[in-house]
Amino acid sequence: MFRKALAAATAAVFGAALLSAPAAQAGTTADSKRVVVYYQTQYLNNVYVSPKAMTDNTTGVTNVLVGAIHLDPEVVHLNDDPPEAAKFTQMWADLKAMQAKGVKVSAFVGGAAQGSFQRLDTEFDKYYPRLKNLVTTYGLDGLDLDVEENMSQAGINRLIDQLTTDFGTGFVITLAPVATALSGGGNLSGFNYETLERDRGSKIDWYNAQFYCGWGSMANTTGYDNIINRGLFTPNKVVTGVVTNSANCGGYVALPTLKNTLAALVAKYPAFGGVDGWEYFNSDPGGTAAPWQWAREMTSAMSGTTGPVNLALNKPATGSAACASTEGPAKSVNGSVSGGNSDKFCSLAASKFLQVDLGSSQALGKFEVTHAAAGGEAASFNTRAFTIQTSPNGSTWTTRATVTANTAAVTTHTVTGVTARYVRLNITTPTQTTDPAARIYELKIFA
Repeated sequence: MFRKALAAATAAVFGAALLSAPAAQAGTTADSKRVVVYYQTQYLNNVYVSPKAMTDNTTGVTNVLVGAIHLDPEVVHLNDDPPEAAKFTQMWADLKAMQAKGVKVSAFVGGAAQGSFQRLDTEFDKYYPRLKNLVTTYGLDGLDLDVEENMSQAGINRLIDQLTTDFGTGFVITLAPVATALSGGGNLSGFNYETLERDRGSKIDWYNAQFYCGWGSMANTTGYDNIINRGLFTPNKVVTGVVTNSANCGGYVALPTLKNTLAALVAKYPAFGGVDGWEYFNSDPGGTAAPWQWAREMTSAMSGTTGPVNLALNKPATGSAACASTEGPAKSVNGSVSGGNSDKFCSLAASKFLQVDLGSSQALGKFEVTHAAAGGEAASFNTRAFTIQTSPNGSTWTTRATVTANTAAVTTHTVTGVTARYVRLNITTPTQTTDPAARIYELKIFA
């Protein structure tokens, strides 16, 4: 699949100013432990998907790569529309707001759709000015060159040289090879990446290596080690690319395993380049309702600290009678919403509740409830009304949050000065309609 060309649906968006800061002033990105997010699905079911939640929620994201940019014969396209189309106005404004908070915004060029790099290779004087205009018009901090078609070694060298000449050394130039292209194996780009690194490495910030779709895996460190052990690519220049949801491509690695692999890479390579995710809109563990959570999890995994620990993860959970044996309370504390419609706690009981035993008394700071829409179900199934209670002993309960008119797919509830061993979610109105089933995909509890 790689960087697919999506058909973007038409929808009305709010007016906002285009990015205008000159890219030559963008500055440089941190040398290691980057959290890079590919952002191609700007609309899902005709509803705009904003990336700004990643900065609104302080996830640690460092780079957003928006695309895919196609240099078509007559016009530049962002997916299926010109970048200046009204449907993208809000997107450019949101990306500008993220830049103001320190996030670097690049466009990724090419991907699975063929032609852009062939045109740059054979008709550079015609197509390069269009690419340059894109960078200056939208104030981009860089370009990610996703070459999945034959391009000559001279052609890629010329493109990198011209970008550096036009936008300076602060302009972020990255490439997105399949992982094996960096370890002497399979390659989709035509040119040789080891030769490229020897010839133009000083002008390339890093490589977003694709460890998925049959080209590698992040289930362990082996594939990454194979690249570094060849002695040419340094760890700070190799960012490991993963799929953020099992639906996006083959090679998905479950979040706990991925986090373990990242922690191992940081321990082995202190200047580890970081991780990139394909792609944003449905990233686990938050799914389409809260895709920003993926970036937060990646930051935590590479931070060298425990980060925002979910105290409820895989802890003993009980609840009212389940809708089916596959939808018991344990599904709500397994750290996943990607296992389909049964990856949840469901109950039709007259009195519906979900209870978690943290194992010992804990200082609590926040509860996060993931409702039906976050698991891919209709928003009309999101829990309408509920309370959250805590208890030191499982019998004496204190209400900490009361919600009566929720419509959101993910809700957060902050508390202070609370210490408890048990947390109980009582569901009083299970949906937005008369549907009687409670659907809770995750109950997360944080210190």
